[in-house]
Amino acid sequence: MADSTITTTRRGALRTAGLAIGGTALVGHAAAAPAASNGKLVFTYDDGPTDDYTQAYRKAHRKEGVPGCSAVPSASVGTKGSLDAARLRKLEDAGWEIMSHSVHHRALTNVAVTSDVSPGDETLRVETNLHGKLPGDELLVSDGSTSATVTVAGKGSDDEGKYLELESNVGTSFSASDGVTERYTDEILRSALGKSKRQLEGYGVTVTNIVMPYGGYGPRTQELVDEYYTAVANGGLAIDGRGQIQKPDELTLPHLSRAMFRQGKMTETELGTFLDSVADEDALGILGGHSWWRERLPASRIRTAIRMAKDRDIDIVTLRDALSETNAAKTTTTGTTATKGTATKTTTGGTNGARAAGTNTTDGVAAGAEKTRTAGETTNGTGQPGFGVVSALVGVGSAAAWKLRKK
Repeated sequence: MADSTITTTRRGALRTAGLAIGGTALVGHAAAAPAASNGKLVFTYDDGPTDDYTQAYRKAHRKEGVPGCSAVPSASVGTKGSLDAARLRKLEDAGWEIMSHSVHHRALTNVAVTSDVSPGDETLRVETNLHGKLPGDELLVSDGSTSATVTVAGKGSDDEGKYLELESNVGTSFSASDGVTERYTDEILRSALGKSKRQLEGYGVTVTNIVMPYGGYGPRTQELVDEYYTAVANGGLAIDGRGQIQKPDELTLPHLSRAMFRQGKMTETELGTFLDSVADEDALGILGGHSWWRERLPASRIRTAIRMAKDRDIDIVTLRDALSETNAAKTTTTGTTATKGTATKTTTGGTNGARAAGTNTTDGVAAGAEKTRTAGETTNGTGQPGFGVVSALVGVGSAAAWKLRKK
């Protein structure tokens, strides 16, 4: 479909309906009940390169008549080799979803400190020095009981491994055997989550979901993320980890699992097995990759994956629509959004609840009992809707005319 033939757009439909998006709530009509299907498949592409438009969209998704999702670092918009605001809007007009990918593509996770730390040290030996990419960033070093805030001056590596350079000494002793980690401060984490959403929406698109850069999803990020987003497309904490499908009765927000499908990461046979599981379980599957030229994910492979999904009668949708339709289906089946089996949203946070099961607690925040939010409830202190109003939060009218879908 040529761009000039698109007459119904997401933004136009929302303006016509008089709806507001970007706050903590929406007022809208209930989504129509979706038709029976063999599961739903979401394609996500990271980093927001122009290739998302010129390759993944124009040479694959548009030709196959199905949408995708572009996860974009907000600071990169309009820079060399990256999508600009006009193309973000064109993608959304074509039925795509624009997701956050943080502001500066920081790794929003904890990193292990690998050597003992003395008060006078001006370097930290670390498992990976990703947190040294932006001088001036503040990091919290903690063993769970003692913490210190340090400022990044740079990064490096030598025969002993990787390290972070600091603007001044640590000022505190830490023993690596105590499980010391370093992470971004809350101020930076909140900026990476909230500012990226605001900046992207400032370009005229709607942002309700996020893909974590480098797959980094630390305990504190898990506690903060659902203040800003409905789902983390590559969270993978609520079920069996990365690369899993989400069965309807196991869908736990915000944590979702994603499988990378580039050549060398997933064979065509493995892709077929993944898609068979989606169809057999009427589940949600998320495929991820990078559309830039270095990635072994050419348009031909994307089209192959799309056609394999079509052969199995799997609906290819955006994540926003997948969640909206899943919620609508549950509402239709049960007659209520708060019955047993309805998708839940697990919340975590400081003294209000524990972080997701299986994660560590080395960021200085004590773990508590798990708190699960069911339909109709809101998060503590934020007023953010629970899963009961996901159909309003994640989009309006999942069967709207703008959706590109072929079966």
